[in-house]
Amino acid sequence: MDSDGSTSSNDAEVPDSQPSVRANADVAVVILTAGRGTRMRSSLPKVLHPIAGLPMIEHVVRAAEAIEPGQVILTLGPTSQALLDSYAERVDTAWQPEPLGTGDAARVALPVLNDSIEWVMVIFGDHPIVDAATLTHLIDTTRAEEPILATVAVVLDDPGPYGRYRREGSRIVGIVEAHEDDQTYIEPIPVNSGMCCIRADWLRDNVERLTRSAKGEYYLTELVAFAAATEWPRDPVRLVVAEPEVAWGVNDRTELARAEHVLRERINRAHMLAGVTIVDPSSTWIDADVQIGQDTRIEPGTTLRGRTIIGSDCRIGPQSVIEDAVIGDRVVVRGSWIEQSEIGSDTDIGPYSHLRPNTRIAPHVHVGNFVEMKNTRIGSGTQVGHVSYLGDAEIGERVNIGAGTITCNFDGVKKNRTTIGDDVFVGSDTMLVAPVELGDGSRTGAGSVVTKPVEPGKLVVGIPARPIRRTNRAAEANAEQGTE
Repeated sequence: MDSDGSTSSNDAEVPDSQPSVRANADVAVVILTAGRGTRMRSSLPKVLHPIAGLPMIEHVVRAAEAIEPGQVILTLGPTSQALLDSYAERVDTAWQPEPLGTGDAARVALPVLNDSIEWVMVIFGDHPIVDAATLTHLIDTTRAEEPILATVAVVLDDPGPYGRYRREGSRIVGIVEAHEDDQTYIEPIPVNSGMCCIRADWLRDNVERLTRSAKGEYYLTELVAFAAATEWPRDPVRLVVAEPEVAWGVNDRTELARAEHVLRERINRAHMLAGVTIVDPSSTWIDADVQIGQDTRIEPGTTLRGRTIIGSDCRIGPQSVIEDAVIGDRVVVRGSWIEQSEIGSDTDIGPYSHLRPNTRIAPHVHVGNFVEMKNTRIGSGTQVGHVSYLGDAEIGERVNIGAGTITCNFDGVKKNRTTIGDDVFVGSDTMLVAPVELGDGSRTGAGSVVTKPVEPGKLVVGIPARPIRRTNRAAEANAEQGTE
């Protein structure tokens, strides 16, 4: 567009921007989700259990997407079919009719692979602690070493239920399952996490060789022995060591809690390194999608949920809960609960107030203790001191809401709206029986029950409220205009 607002003749000739090249376009990340998950003792599919505000599987999918692979494939089964609605447009899917093990899950994913895929990375939908750094390290190491198969290992003092690597000299030649291993270990050893990266062409040629275990399942770990026995110019099997937590799967509620603890520590640390003060991280719960500006201080016992956005230089808490809300800069929220609402900058809330969904508060507003709002808009400079309920209301600028004010918004059939203009003074214990409107500059006496519209500048008192005179504020304004 030219400086005069017209469109140049050559604007249409500018070519569209080229799509960015994916960093790992030749990699398909296959996420296994078809396990039964019976130990969770839940009607909810295991990978849909929430952790840090997101379904477990979402943490894994995001880690996979972050490395920019050519494909992300979810293997789905009868117990995880519910994922289809959420992920069908975002990733590719492969159907595993029966949970016949990790090897079978990899096999059903092969027909879904794009022709350009050279590496297949296999990870697990119930391992939510996996992160993009681990997956990047895995693929980078695999490219550099060029094995047939790279397997992610973690070093543990006690190998526990994890598979152990069998070696001949320095070479890895297979994996021994825990129940088959009778060795005693006196020092930490690397164990198999289950995650791996395999050459796609080799996987296609060898996955059908997997043998069925005594449990009736096909295990991907058997491919390690197949790879080790293959003639290859380099070591055919490469070990990639990761942090121990990466191997933590979630099979029951205790492991769910353990994973949640790790992820919340990771989230808090990221915010603190970005310039947020968290006074007591152990008592502060912040969901994965929460955004917080620099120099904001989060006091103990605070929970920030969903897609909450908090500006800079705020003070939140102690003991506050904020869910799916947008908070401006320099806002103070003391011991209050805010849901699906917007709070303007330089506003203070609480303590002990509850802002329910669809509340919109402009900048420079004071909301004191024991105030409840719902589906209400508050103009700049307004004060709602304490002990009031404002539901389905439109409140203007520079309004004073006296203690005990109630908008009586429900008539037994439907909700009705209250409208309050600018510069209105609402006396203590006023009942506003909606639908009702208070004009600009009007006033209500303490204890009034307002059932009819109040004209601008009028003072109303009583039960029911009746006008008694124009307010001084209105009179002064009229005098300045020469009308009195």
